[in-house]
Amino acid sequence: MTSVLALYRNHDALMNMSSNQQPTLILRRLSVDEYVLPKIHTKKIKRVNSERKPFSVNPFPKLGTGHGVYVFENQYFRYEGEWVKGKKHGFGKLLLKDGTYYEGQFNQGEITGTGFKFFSETKCKYKGQFLKGEMHGRGIMEFPDSSEYEGNFVHNRKNGYGVMRTPLTQYDGGYQGNMRHGEGRMVYAPMRYDKTSNGDRYEGYWVADKRHGPGVLHCADGSIFDGNFDNDEFHGHGLYRHISGVIYDGMWLKGFPAKMASKLHIVVENTPMVIRQGTPFTITVQCLNDENDVVGDEGREIQITAGFKYYQPSKGSALFDMIEDVEDKPIDTPFGYQVVHYPLTNQEQENDGPSEEDEEQELSQSQTQLDLKEDEDENQNNKEEEIKEGEDGEKLAENEKQDDEKEDGVDNSGGGVEEPDEIPNNTTTETESVPLPPPVPNCRSEEGVCVWNEVYLAPAPPMYRPFVAMEEAENDKKSSSRGKPAINKVDKMRRQKEKALEEKYAKTGEYVLMVHDVTNPPFLGRTIEPAFLLLKLKRPEAKKRAKKEGKKWDTSQHIRRSMVATEGLED
Repeated sequence: MTSVLALYRNHDALMNMSSNQQPTLILRRLSVDEYVLPKIHTKKIKRVNSERKPFSVNPFPKLGTGHGVYVFENQYFRYEGEWVKGKKHGFGKLLLKDGTYYEGQFNQGEITGTGFKFFSETKCKYKGQFLKGEMHGRGIMEFPDSSEYEGNFVHNRKNGYGVMRTPLTQYDGGYQGNMRHGEGRMVYAPMRYDKTSNGDRYEGYWVADKRHGPGVLHCADGSIFDGNFDNDEFHGHGLYRHISGVIYDGMWLKGFPAKMASKLHIVVENTPMVIRQGTPFTITVQCLNDENDVVGDEGREIQITAGFKYYQPSKGSALFDMIEDVEDKPIDTPFGYQVVHYPLTNQEQENDGPSEEDEEQELSQSQTQLDLKEDEDENQNNKEEEIKEGEDGEKLAENEKQDDEKEDGVDNSGGGVEEPDEIPNNTTTETESVPLPPPVPNCRSEEGVCVWNEVYLAPAPPMYRPFVAMEEAENDKKSSSRGKPAINKVDKMRRQKEKALEEKYAKTGEYVLMVHDVTNPPFLGRTIEPAFLLLKLKRPEAKKRAKKEGKKWDTSQHIRRSMVATEGLED
């Protein structure tokens, strides 16, 4: 009886136990008359700390299933959402103490599925797919500078196809390890003042965020490169159509052609180049590299001009005051002096006056003493050949020599009578002068060569500075001399003819031909070196006169006539 009462007392103690302890009664078989008080065993259940925290809004669900709030012991993480069997499963929100949070799907305690994540440190926002806490799959990442990436992620990195939009660029193509890789298309924003964007467009292959492999670059200025890239530079074979008109098709090395033109060369047999007044000439220019090889550029724009030696006018002269604000500045040359531009044209000079033969005869008659001296040997040889021809060659040569002296205006009588100089002034007004002919047009290179045909030195414009300065210097020299030399009529006529011809033709003397690269904009930012050539302008060569065929001297006939005349006198 006592055992039974003790059993009931223990039962009352069991009923007063807490709900966290589950009593278990274990009975063992004893003898019929023996009863022993059973032992009570309690099985402790693992408690969640947040379950008893006073700030928990919703206690941990019973049996770990349902909606609840969980705060980790370190209080860095806080989860509020759905639970299944004690694990985060379903929709929930995980908040970190630094402000970063994730809101979306959970699976078996892991961030897996679709969700939204905010990064407090970078202020970036991601919306898309997750796998075990990492961005994995399709998603959209928004950056604080309004940039946005929409595409594929693998283990928190951009990988695969995606579209990256920034304020300056838009890339549409492949990625690998957060870098552009594979085939893609990049469009740059229009040109900015800070040169952070240039408006180009590239379509081709990328390797490690660099243009690498075949591709096409469309520049904002209209230039197009179609070829191979290496480390963001033109490298390998490529065709480049520059906005200036230059076309280069060949090999490239680190952004530049393997053969790059660096200088211009004027093809000429002899220097200086001798040209004749009123006679056209041809100019050939080549584009060479540093090894003097012709570079096959296509479309490079080359300009040719002419110049005459610049004479500095004396202070106080009318010419000095006139040119003080003139834009045409002297140009440096490799010949030790400066030049100013002289008109060069390819327009055929009109011939309104006398016939071509008469004009050439006037030109040859007005030949300067310098030209006469240089051509003296050649004329002497021609005259010696004429002397040897025919039995009376000596007499004919002497007659021709006298005729030439008369035509050249040589006064064998000695001095001349001093007469006033009526040479027309070179300072003709623009209204009375013929308008200047058009300049020689620029030439586009073909396989690195430019050719100009039918080129002339045009007549000097009115008040051409070098000529006016020369004339002033000559007048000063004459005025400083003690007496004015006598001028005979022949010399005066010759000088008048020269002045008249200078209105139709260029003045004889030394000129400079200049060749410049005027490609605009410069090809790849480089302008090749110019070339210079001396031109020596002379009067036209005098044509050889056809020998007049007269009656040959017949000695026998002369003797016969003399005998007949003698016989007549005797009779």
